[in-house]
Amino acid sequence: MDLIQKFYSDIEKIKKHNRDGSGKLDAANVKKQIASLFENNNRGMCELPHSLCDYWITEYVQPELDSGSSEISAAVIDKLAAMYAFLIEEPDTDALNDSDWKVIGEAVNYEAEDLPIEVLTSLMKTLVEKQAY
Repeated sequence: MDLIQKFYSDIEKIKKHNRDGSGKLDAANVKKQIASLFENNNRGMCELPHSLCDYWITEYVQPELDSGSSEISAAVIDKLAAMYAFLIEEPDTDALNDSDWKVIGEAVNYEAEDLPIEVLTSLMKTLVEKQAY
């Protein structure tokens, strides 16, 4: 199992363990735990994982929940998994669109001076390829 598959598996476990007796998802707790998982899996990148989680929640999770959904959809989870793939230099970033790449580029720029140079160089290379700048 690669890191991305493990990430998906861990998210499914979080969702499974955060249901009430009727099977309804405790979405507030789930989004916190998923954000924590994402941040813990990306230690050493300063506040970048936190910034990306905030964006993911604001842009994708909260609007979905506000629309009446009681679940966090696979498409929304795919967005965060693609951000994770970006951070660990995996190619599975197809779920991200141009506006996602722009926001990710801005977040990387904001954290640039605190990131290790080898990490920053790798992230910037991908961002240039994705035309985030």
